[in-house]
Amino acid sequence: MLHSTLLCCAAALVAAKSRGGPSWTTAQREHFATNGYVLQPDVIRPEDRDALVAAFERLFKGDFDTGCYPDEWHWREGISKPDAFREIVNAWKSDDSVAAVALDAAIGKRAAELMGWRGARLAQDDVLWKPPSASGVAYHTDGKYISDNFVPRDDNSVTVWLALDDADEATGVVEYARGSHHWPRGNAAASFHDGAGADPVARAAAAAGVDLIVDRHEVPACSAVFHHQDVWHGSDANRSPDRPRRALGLHYIRDDVKFRRDPAPDYIYGRYDLGDGVVHNAFFPRVYPTSPAVARRLGLTVDRRRSSSDDAAPSS
Repeated sequence: MLHSTLLCCAAALVAAKSRGGPSWTTAQREHFATNGYVLQPDVIRPEDRDALVAAFERLFKGDFDTGCYPDEWHWREGISKPDAFREIVNAWKSDDSVAAVALDAAIGKRAAELMGWRGARLAQDDVLWKPPSASGVAYHTDGKYISDNFVPRDDNSVTVWLALDDADEATGVVEYARGSHHWPRGNAAASFHDGAGADPVARAAAAAGVDLIVDRHEVPACSAVFHHQDVWHGSDANRSPDRPRRALGLHYIRDDVKFRRDPAPDYIYGRYDLGDGVVHNAFFPRVYPTSPAVARRLGLTVDRRRSSSDDAAPSS
């Protein structure tokens, strides 16, 4: 369903050109390869940030632009505790402002460039809201949730953690176990929702036989951290008395992956496996190069000859 706010091709194209931040430097690429993450300034514009903040308010009230529910919705107004951590997954299906950023080709291009991919799909987005006094996020790797469901598995996913508020010592900086994407993958895993704590990553470091070095970074609003699927990361509680910490997580996968067959994908991703192993564009939109389906969603025009079969509707 197309909406008037996204039907102006010229405005959408200007926005796409202004997102993603500057071109990668050699130093940034080396930092990502060595440490598993890299900071990138100016990934979105201030007006994008304001639109997303307004969208977060709507989403948690159940006000969905498109009439479509997101895939997950954790925290309900009037029911959940006011200081509880809040999350919505795949809000791009529900809200035009989220879709405009999550499906943006320039951000997807930066992700693909960093990983050395031909193209990138959106695996999922995460609307993340940590109000004052909310608990932290346990150390975890995104690969356990995302990458493990697809083949080839190695280097098939990257996350863009996009700050809408300044993430600092008061609101909870983001933390990374330096170089942990190079550690052997074991069974040590923590739930994203377990709360703050370094025990899982400490056990993983011990199993890898390495010293644990944690990097803590403040991230200004409109900037982002791009991090590898296998890097251990987490964050502390929001200790500010009056400042929220909101972020939009964008999880991209390389555009040519297939669903794993044995074992079958986990439920969250497996429900979109139609039995043919194909990662269909209707569920995992190719954002770079822009697919015809994404173009329709954003009101853009692209060359349909690029990949007509990829945009075909899945048969039921």
